[in-house]
Amino acid sequence: MLLDVADFPRLQARLGFEASGVLLRSLSEHLSLALGDRGTVLRFGDASFCVLVRAIRNRGHAILAAERLARAIEQAMADVAIVTAPQINIGIALYPLQATDAQDLLRKAQLAAAAVHVRAARLQVFDDSCAEQVLKGWALGEAFAEALESGELQVFYQPKIRIADGRAVGVEALSRWLRDGKPVATPDVFIPLAEEAGLIRDATWYVLSNSLQQAALWDGLHVAVNITPGMLHHSDFVEMIRSAVSIWSAKSGGLTLEITEGALIADFDQAAARLARVRDLGVRISIDDFGTGYSSLSYFKKIPADELKIDKSFVMGMLTDEANQRLVQTIINLAHQFNLNVVAEGVENQASLDLLARMGCNYAQGYFFAPALNADQLSLWLKRNLA
Repeated sequence: MLLDVADFPRLQARLGFEASGVLLRSLSEHLSLALGDRGTVLRFGDASFCVLVRAIRNRGHAILAAERLARAIEQAMADVAIVTAPQINIGIALYPLQATDAQDLLRKAQLAAAAVHVRAARLQVFDDSCAEQVLKGWALGEAFAEALESGELQVFYQPKIRIADGRAVGVEALSRWLRDGKPVATPDVFIPLAEEAGLIRDATWYVLSNSLQQAALWDGLHVAVNITPGMLHHSDFVEMIRSAVSIWSAKSGGLTLEITEGALIADFDQAAARLARVRDLGVRISIDDFGTGYSSLSYFKKIPADELKIDKSFVMGMLTDEANQRLVQTIINLAHQFNLNVVAEGVENQASLDLLARMGCNYAQGYFFAPALNADQLSLWLKRNLA
């Protein structure tokens, strides 16, 4: 078994190096006591343990043993008064059923432990799906790095419409990973991969550069670019935005950065300060997917924002669900109280658009107007919209 204390660096920062060292020794002792003469405990990295357990009869028996060890670690945490203890992740491989030599046994335990992180579980016994899931993710990450170089990563644009007159005033830039015209993976898969692989800065720069270059051709049309939590908290974030605005001579208000509520929570004060510096560059800030995050109103009032986007799940359900309709109206009223414009995502029919107009919503996006289009398709669409 490989046992890993999740997010140990943060715990170490909280306790200090000396106290965290004492904790790790205590964890070793508790594991040894729980095992008795049936196993051996070895340190395996900063906050990981390799545990060899004898006389395990089957998969179920291994899971029971792992749960016992997890409880031993929880007890060790409690002994040193750590109330909010981090999660313990456990990867398990069985000898001789799954491996007949030490190297293979360790490798399969590592794959099982990696699958724990992917599946957000607590423990995992190795099976073929672990290798497939974990190795596929790594291979996909390498392929994404190549996609940035080869041009497989493309930028599509969805129009943002001013409800008052039906005129397109902006676009949202959306990443698409295409090979021979077909999707390789969806953004909800490859964007987290980019963050994990340390490629999120390159990916964000790619979208920023392409979309600002295109926006210069669509005179007067502003462009919105999504910023991930990893990019918002990247040390180079403000300088990257500054460079993009300068290189492409973006007009004040010509670039909007869309940030989710959840992206702000990790370090709110630092994130808010960075967004304020970006706004000083003439860049607008939009709170994306509002209503699905975790921020309280005390956070909301401090966010340096210009716009709020209502998540499409609320907009698409408001015609059939009165509670959703009331929620959308409340969000619009709240935004206007803070002098924020409101964009409704997921508008798919005239009835929804009419209702949003009566509610006082400023802008709308959705398939009722257009799906995400490539640059050439959008240019044709804009001509029709102007006409």
